Amino acid sequence: MGNFTYTFHFFLVALSIFMVVSYTYAAFDFHERTVGVCSKTKKLWAVGSAATLGSGIWILYYIGLHGYSSNVAIQQFDQPWFIVLSLTIPMIGAFVTFFFISKMHGRLLPVILSSLSLTVTLLALQLVSSVYVLEVSYTLTNVWQLIVTAFIAMFSSFCSLWIVYRMRNEKRQFINNVIGALTLGLGIASVHYFTISYASSSTSFNMEKYSEGSMMPYVILTAVFIVTVLLLISVVRDRKLALKTAQLQESERRYNSLVENNPDGIMLVDLEGTIINFNPALENISGYSFHEAKHINCYSMLAYGTKKRSMKCFLEVKKGIPQKCESAILHKLGHAIKVKLIMIPHVIDGSIKGVIVIVEDITELKETEELLRKSEKLTAVGELAAGVGHEIRNPLTSLKGFANILYTSSDDVKSKEFLQIMLSEIDRINVIVSEFMLLARPHDKEFAQCDLISLLRHVVTLLKTQAILNDVMIRTHYEFDQLLITCEENQIKQVFVNIIKNAIEAMPNGGIITVTVKLNEEKEATVKIRDQGVGISAEQLQHIGEPFYTLKENGTGLGMMVSFNIIENHGGTLHLTSSEGEGTTVEVALPSAEENLVKVN
Repeated sequence: MGNFTYTFHFFLVALSIFMVVSYTYAAFDFHERTVGVCSKTKKLWAVGSAATLGSGIWILYYIGLHGYSSNVAIQQFDQPWFIVLSLTIPMIGAFVTFFFISKMHGRLLPVILSSLSLTVTLLALQLVSSVYVLEVSYTLTNVWQLIVTAFIAMFSSFCSLWIVYRMRNEKRQFINNVIGALTLGLGIASVHYFTISYASSSTSFNMEKYSEGSMMPYVILTAVFIVTVLLLISVVRDRKLALKTAQLQESERRYNSLVENNPDGIMLVDLEGTIINFNPALENISGYSFHEAKHINCYSMLAYGTKKRSMKCFLEVKKGIPQKCESAILHKLGHAIKVKLIMIPHVIDGSIKGVIVIVEDITELKETEELLRKSEKLTAVGELAAGVGHEIRNPLTSLKGFANILYTSSDDVKSKEFLQIMLSEIDRINVIVSEFMLLARPHDKEFAQCDLISLLRHVVTLLKTQAILNDVMIRTHYEFDQLLITCEENQIKQVFVNIIKNAIEAMPNGGIITVTVKLNEEKEATVKIRDQGVGISAEQLQHIGEPFYTLKENGTGLGMMVSFNIIENHGGTLHLTSSEGEGTTVEVALPSAEENLVKVN
């Protein structure tokens, strides 16, 4: 034990504790900057945090010596070599401490090793200062002092590092850093003042009144220290705020670029299905603006027949399982849009707050698949026609010839009736084979100029008798006396014969068929044939033109398929619109040139 008397001056003790706590907090704050920065910057912040903590420990020891009644201790402490040694020990200890903390990654061992590093540092500084400055001799009888000091140092270090690093929380990290700094700062102060109390011959607590001269150095030192710490913290906080602001702005720009410019629709809904936000692409797909769709339920946008499947996927996503499904949404104008939905949980702080829905318009894809399916059917029918058409016609010719002979030579009325049925069915088979053969023929024809108006007049004249028998009137409206197109005349004639015959057969109770010819905006010759028949349902309309699909009792389903094929080969389009009970309109568009027009006088 030394021969010095130590007086615990309130101002000095408070100042030393305040300074070590402040430096400790600054060290924790500096070390926090090592997260998410480049390697070079990370090293600078790590060195800065170690230097700050080491300086705080050294300053506490220096201020604490001013409570001795003699200046001998201060003079010994002021030796240059001892200043370097006493400053080096806490610097190295702090560096080792933060080195272990940097290897933490959620484990407990680095906290224990860091606490041991600080404990060894404080014990080493205590031994050096007490032996050299305070002239304390340690023996077996006073080794308990080292044990108590080690316990205080270990306990405060472990608690502090546990609070700061193991209880890490972005929302309350500032509070954790403050509590951790107070815990470690008070622990360091307790170690120091416990050592001084033991090393002194006597101690007392004094609220000493300082003179203006003796007080001034402490006031200046305190002011400089407070300003320095506040400036450092302000700079760090400003840089942290600026960095986070820049990161937030960059994140927002990336979000806007990803969502706003995405060609697929993106929609954010809450757990109840209420729409919170969606991007411009979804506005184009659905026809709704964001302000129109905001705060309505996304289920109301689903087309009938797809709600059950889509809601099932939605319930799975609410459990945290991403889903994919095909569905259909109702456009603002009322028609259905086929879509593919990708649903992803919207997770915030580990909790599912809603669902992100990516909407891909697959209407064109489905139409392409349908066209491909029809094309495959056409190919199959064409191959079938090419293979069996000629083989069927030869025996049919023989059968028809012999049937005619039997019919003319027979006197039995019953036999003639049966033979007439046979001849009728043979003619029907010939019609089917003819359509097969038309489908199987090469598409490259000898195209030539043809007057569409004359062709239509010929077709109408040809079918007028059948129309009259069915109480059907055919009315024509031509904008031109002559309209020349380049085509294979017999094939185009076959198309209009098929269409008008279908129109006549669709009106069992009679009616009017209107044939209109005009030019559309693309300067194409457009022929509209409208009837007043029974009409076709939307579901049936989708299948018109497929091989062997027919709505007539004795139909083959090949007539419209051949018509679609012929118009396509002529570079035109054939489109049907119909409503049940209101009739059907068939619109055929074929390429034309203005110089080939002759206006009606």
